[in-house]
Amino acid sequence: MNALSRREEETLLKQTKANALKECDAIVKEFALCAEGRTLSVAWECRQKYKAVQDCMLQ
Repeated sequence: MNALSRREEETLLKQTKANALKECDAIVKEFALCAEGRTLSVAWECRQKYKAVQDCMLQ
């Protein structure tokens, strides 16, 4: 089994992140709208939307 070079690993990671953001775009936008104009209250007001973003990104 061949290991990936550092450059290949970084490229793969960037592609994976870009794909995740594309797939989760609607969920990320919902969180952003919830968080807009908030400071500390974002922690409890948008907790469910943040969890949804995390769950989507992990998939």
